[in-house]
Amino acid sequence: MKTIINKQLYHFAGHSIGYEYCIFNQQSPFTVIYVHGLQSSPWGRKEELIKSTCQDLGLNFLRFELLGHGEDKQKFLFCDFNMWKQQLQTIIKRYVSNNIIMVGHCVGGWLSLCMAEDNPSRIKAVICLSAAPDLIEQLILRSTPEQRKCLENTGFVEAKVEKYHYIFSQNLWTSFLSNNLLNQEKIHINCPVYLLQGQDDIFIDWQSVLKIADKLETSQVIMKILKKSNHHMQDKAALTELKRSLQDAYADIKKEA
Repeated sequence: MKTIINKQLYHFAGHSIGYEYCIFNQQSPFTVIYVHGLQSSPWGRKEELIKSTCQDLGLNFLRFELLGHGEDKQKFLFCDFNMWKQQLQTIIKRYVSNNIIMVGHCVGGWLSLCMAEDNPSRIKAVICLSAAPDLIEQLILRSTPEQRKCLENTGFVEAKVEKYHYIFSQNLWTSFLSNNLLNQEKIHINCPVYLLQGQDDIFIDWQSVLKIADKLETSQVIMKILKKSNHHMQDKAALTELKRSLQDAYADIKKEA
């Protein structure tokens, strides 16, 4: 079957965003949507692995840049988590007509869980890598009194982790707080959820994955703790488990169809 690849910019709320939608099988009942992490991109090794796995399985694949990233990175300080949720909802409604498997890294994993709560009839499985639904709590723990005072006084705060330099706005900070899934009594998801986490993650506490699993309503939770993997989940072991998780998730939901 002929592959159709649509790669271009699309426009959303005054932002120009890069995206790619690969139609590997026009009769496929599923599209895999990948959501990248904070100040990252959808164009790296993980994403290429997901794309090739989708092609092998006959699944369609969509990846895109979050607002304030990639082509739109100069507008990062004007974006917040609620805008990213609305962006993803719009993509799901406007571009994807079949059912969905969500795959997300870090903040993308958080967004994927939010989408599964909001779209239970469309999203049939979720795969999270280094998911961070309580990222704000971990940032607060790491921030200094001076940084918190700066945020209060100026509306912006700088943070450094590893070689990465972030500037957060008060709007982003506030939207993180209001969307912390671990503050809910339950995360209302009833499809299979795969949680992949590296123990060498220095961005987030790897044991957060246990809290996510405990909060999920679904009994179909698969946790994979990778001892030598870091936050980026791009080493051989992480990529192997990512591919296997996507294969297993598709096999499971096919059985239930």
